[in-house]
Amino acid sequence: MATNIHDVAKLAGVSPRTVSNVVNNYVHVRPDTRQRVQDAIAKLNYQPNISARRLRQGNTKMLGFAVPELSQPYFAELSELVERSAQRRGYTVIATHTQGTKERELGTLKSFTSHLVDGLIFSPMSLTREDLYSAPPSVPTVLIGEQISTSSYTTIAIDNVGAAREITAHLIASGRRRIATVGAYRSDDYRSSRLRLQGFQEALSAAGHSLDPELLLYTDRFGTAAGYDAVGRALAAGIRFDALVCFADVIAFGAMRALADAGLRMPEDVAIVSIDDVQESTYSIPSLTSVAPDKQAIADRAVDTLVDAITSERVNPRSIEIGHRLVVRESSRARGEDTADQGSPPSLPVPVA
Repeated sequence: MATNIHDVAKLAGVSPRTVSNVVNNYVHVRPDTRQRVQDAIAKLNYQPNISARRLRQGNTKMLGFAVPELSQPYFAELSELVERSAQRRGYTVIATHTQGTKERELGTLKSFTSHLVDGLIFSPMSLTREDLYSAPPSVPTVLIGEQISTSSYTTIAIDNVGAAREITAHLIASGRRRIATVGAYRSDDYRSSRLRLQGFQEALSAAGHSLDPELLLYTDRFGTAAGYDAVGRALAAGIRFDALVCFADVIAFGAMRALADAGLRMPEDVAIVSIDDVQESTYSIPSLTSVAPDKQAIADRAVDTLVDAITSERVNPRSIEIGHRLVVRESSRARGEDTADQGSPPSLPVPVA
């Protein structure tokens, strides 16, 4: 039987009204009382019936969309697709970025209340499952990405282990043997990074290759500069490799510049592959081999699932895995292989004199 508000009240030693006040973030609750209620909510995995409350209060026809960085190409592209999908369902989207910090992510959950939006599509980078239990969203919420593994919210993500394993196996099949990776974090805070590293290691192991620790080029942040700095440090230290697996396209673009600055040719000297398949991957020099998540499917499933949660009193949280495909371009072709690839920019007509 599902946990209800009376179960939480009994465990916390308070009235159901006090539990309701905590769930709705009312300020007039003593700190010690609020903590007892939050502890009880986390222990019982209680999820308030937000959908029913929203139906009683009326809808705003607005959806929140919160991601680490709207300036990053992947999230910018996804934001546009979410907006289009929401429009087809009669909703407008309010987008914001959290910078991937726990403080900003918690603030986002507090600011997107039922007075502002009917629901939230949220891509956390620093929050944990325990954080969500302690400070649950006050509106129906769908999670994008694999940072938080929980049965209490619908989560939409690709198979990150499989994606990283696939691009690494592609390099091995093309004859690369000393393969480095960039994008792993030294801490265990970022689950997507851990999963992609796992896929990288699985591909090496399946091919009978040992993992050389010096070829793990760690980063302490996300973005183009992180890729440039990590690869630049490795080359300056005399570390050599003939292929590079990047955990995101923006990291790959920085890595490509570092390789070019060092006088290394791609793919002749170093092949490079990545994950995200943003539009710039087609137009970079060389064009970038990348795993393409089905971003349209991510947007559509996120919006449809969220709208269903808003309009229905029955909510069935689940984990939804979205498909992906490998788009092979110039950056990873085998030595001597033709430069034609699956994702080249359109050719221009040759002017006739």
